[in-house]
Amino acid sequence: MKKKFVNLANTRPGEYKSIIAKIAKTGKCPFCPENFKYHKKPILKRLGDWFITEGSWPYKNANPHLIILGLKHRENLLELKKSDFEAIFQLVSFGIKKYSIKGGALAVRFGNTNYTGASVAHLHFHLISPEINKKTKRARVVEFPIG
Repeated sequence: MKKKFVNLANTRPGEYKSIIAKIAKTGKCPFCPENFKYHKKPILKRLGDWFITEGSWPYKNANPHLIILGLKHRENLLELKKSDFEAIFQLVSFGIKKYSIKGGALAVRFGNTNYTGASVAHLHFHLISPEINKKTKRARVVEFPIG
């Protein structure tokens, strides 16, 4: 059975969906270094086998939406070591400081994308801070699907 690196059923409509459809035809993982050509934003910082970047297709009401990616193709948290989590934590800290994030979420989906709702199987972390509604002074909802 051929390995699926992307799940078109879990994509949002618009440009992102068309990009994932194009990637699906290649049969390659878009987050592995040799295929990392669809991403539009620069890498902000590297640390060991990990790096942080802004999301090319951020979730609605997210500001910022940062992505932390590993250079190695892994799909499950159980594949990570203590050193991976240390690097991820340092990159999260970098992102919080660089963007002056006052509150937000760190989210990761792992494993089979039919369960997770992820569009890309390659393990990656989302650092998301919501926009603030200027009238109500409350955070706008950022919908991060799981499942």
